[in-house]
Amino acid sequence: MTWLIKKSLRIAGNFYWRVFGGIFIAGIWLVIGLALMFSVIGFPLSLQCFRIGWLTYKPFGKDVVLIFNRPIATFLWLLTFGWIIGTLCLVNALVSCATLVGFPLAGQWFKICRLAFFPFCAVWR
Repeated sequence: MTWLIKKSLRIAGNFYWRVFGGIFIAGIWLVIGLALMFSVIGFPLSLQCFRIGWLTYKPFGKDVVLIFNRPIATFLWLLTFGWIIGTLCLVNALVSCATLVGFPLAGQWFKICRLAFFPFCAVWR
C-alpha cells in the first residue's frame, strides 16, 4: 500500500513541477542539446543534455549523486552553458524557498541546479 502512496505523490509532484517551471527548464536542456548535436565535440555532450532534460521533466522520485570523474568536460561546460543554467536554477530555487506554495519545488530546483553545474559528473536513479 505504501508504494501506491509514493507513486501517487510522485505523479502529483511531477505534475506540479511541470506547471511551475519544469517544462521551461526541460525545454532549455532540449535546445542546448540540439545546438550541441551539430558539432563533433558537442555530440557526446548533447546526449547528456537530453538525459538531463528528461530528468528535469520528471524529477520527483529520482536521486542524483555527483561523482567527479570528468573534470575537463565539466570545466568546459561551466565556461559555456553551465553557469547560465545553474544560476537560473539557483534563482528559481531561492524564489521557491521564499514562498509557501513553491517550497516543495525548492528541493527539486536545487537538484537540477547541481545537474546544471556538473552534468557530466552526475549519476541518477
